[in-house]
Amino acid sequence: MQVIDVDTHAVEPASVWDYLAKADEAHKPSILNKAAGAPIAASFANTTSTQYWVINNKIYGMHNPPGVAGASKGEITAGSITLDDIDARLAHMDAQRVDIHVVFSSLFLGLRIADKDAELALTRAYNRWLMERCKAAGGRLRWIMVPSLKNPEDTLKEMKWARRNGAVGVLFRGIEGFRYLDHSYFDPIYREAADLDLAICVHIGNGCPAFEEIKPRDSMSFNRFVADMPNYFAFSSLIRSDFPERFPNLRFGFFEAGCGWIPAVTEVSLHLRETPDGLKEIARDRIQRHNFYVTCELHEDLNDIAQFTGSDNLVIGSDYGHPHDVADTIQYRDVLDARDDLDSAFTSKLVVDNPHHLFNMQT
Repeated sequence: MQVIDVDTHAVEPASVWDYLAKADEAHKPSILNKAAGAPIAASFANTTSTQYWVINNKIYGMHNPPGVAGASKGEITAGSITLDDIDARLAHMDAQRVDIHVVFSSLFLGLRIADKDAELALTRAYNRWLMERCKAAGGRLRWIMVPSLKNPEDTLKEMKWARRNGAVGVLFRGIEGFRYLDHSYFDPIYREAADLDLAICVHIGNGCPAFEEIKPRDSMSFNRFVADMPNYFAFSSLIRSDFPERFPNLRFGFFEAGCGWIPAVTEVSLHLRETPDGLKEIARDRIQRHNFYVTCELHEDLNDIAQFTGSDNLVIGSDYGHPHDVADTIQYRDVLDARDDLDSAFTSKLVVDNPHHLFNMQT
């Protein structure tokens, strides 16, 4: 089977919105250029941001593809992450020794669109743009669709279309609106995902408007724990759920938050007071019964964590497209091979077997 990088990204260019339906053009995002002045506090923005999306009357910092590429170690070009240059993306995958990239959005990780019509219009446009770009890669780019959760009936139809057109998962953030992910509101989507064999992909990001009201002392600073926290919320609510009985074939992936937190979150979520060995057994059982797959990171003690998750439920990705955060992970296969504490059977599970099970990808 082929090697799958389970967590890579596209950075959306303005051409995404060329895929808006004609009737939806009133929702087309605008681009704001800042010529001078103090930094603007907005999602995705930093002190050097000069361009912003205006989406449904809210401002979001625009990702800067040349800047992202410049922060890498040469593994990325602007065109490879905007998917304007598919050949460059495939060449970088060859250098990674990776056969398939699973592609997530960058922008939709933090969008909180209040208007339901705008949300539906923009998610549909994005899905069609990404489908077309991945189609040009001859099966080596597989994609995660973005749902419009304010429009569940339309999302069910969109999921069918996405599955027919190469999607392998559905994007969720750890909290969506004001609901945890075990809320019954999402049951129709979970049921459809199970029927269509689509994984539910819980990526770090923020789908809760209330988070915007919590301000740090320095509003422009980035706190990785805060960014990852919605994933902990999702895991803690779902591991307590009855989903194994109601949705026995549904698979969940938890992306870009590492896996070192699993013992503590499992113990606290289930109100356990177990010995370490007892906790390991309970965590393994719950994670396997719930069909949970968790991305690990290269610096983590993977042999130890595997005692809590089992070796069949860990996956790994490079976060390709966001090298300003984890530039050293792009060549993750080389780093794994250089570790003398991991046997080859385990690393093969991380990069081949477990990703195939998560996405049930026929390649």
